[in-house]
Amino acid sequence: MRFARLADSEKIPRVPAHRAFDRLLPLALAVLSVATLVPLRRALNTHYSSVVTKHDVYPLPPPKQTVVLSLGYRAALADLVFAHVLVSYGFHFQEKRNFEFVGNYLDAINELDPKFERPYRLTDTLLTIQPRSVSPKSYRKAREILERGMKEFPFDAALWSSAGQFLAYFAPGGLKDPAEQNEYRLAGGRVLAHACELVGDDETIPYHCIVAAGLLSNAGAQEASRQFLERVLMVNDDPEIRALAESALAKNVSAETRDRAQARYQLFQRVWSSDLPFVSQGAYLAIGPDFQAAACAGRSVDCATSWRAWGEAHDAPSAQPTD
Repeated sequence: MRFARLADSEKIPRVPAHRAFDRLLPLALAVLSVATLVPLRRALNTHYSSVVTKHDVYPLPPPKQTVVLSLGYRAALADLVFAHVLVSYGFHFQEKRNFEFVGNYLDAINELDPKFERPYRLTDTLLTIQPRSVSPKSYRKAREILERGMKEFPFDAALWSSAGQFLAYFAPGGLKDPAEQNEYRLAGGRVLAHACELVGDDETIPYHCIVAAGLLSNAGAQEASRQFLERVLMVNDDPEIRALAESALAKNVSAETRDRAQARYQLFQRVWSSDLPFVSQGAYLAIGPDFQAAACAGRSVDCATSWRAWGEAHDAPSAQPTD
């Protein structure tokens, strides 16, 4: 009896036929779907691969209308458009075709968020480094956007240095007109010169200063080169940089002019040590020279209220600071 009850309790319940069919139907449909999609996918992939995109389509309205389209979320839309630009730039390289409307996208981003710095930094790369060679128009567009960025960030040393290097070294190679090439080199030299006067973390910028002076000199701006090198000597106390600046100055000016600049620097050192020796040279240049207010009633070197005026007043090697 005990074994009979045990056998009865271990009997497997029978599943009705309609329930077994309900369980097997989804599995059968899944297998059938996979078996159908595999050959279809192969045919669709072959057809998709044979289609070649030849031209881009620009979907945004003009920049000012794009601002209205943002409904007030200008920075968010600028981020979204810039992300699309970076992804599309990679896809265009993969497809080995140029990104036609990257300049239009950058214009829209700049209009949406003029203080968005990253697009300015990548402008020259996005516009001129393409899978195929680009026209001079792309180099001019890059310069236009870079100048817009330098206007928005007048004290960004890294941006000015990057823009100066593009204008001075890279862009002239993409232009055809020799006069335009020289103008770009001169503009690049001026931009690099301004970058040298800004405070930044890039330790290579002072070396670009010497190159900028050479670009100005080669472009015929001898006086601008001389003034710039003299400013480099005044604001830089690195012996290596000073030696390079003095060597470049010696090639561009006469011995008398070089001696006058050296004398002016020595005079500045004496004024600094006698006035505020406990501050750094950069801080002292920011503070400005000491002057006698009463002396400003007449023409006197004691009335120089800026270092530019002080340098002009003490332009002779024999000038001596007054106490």
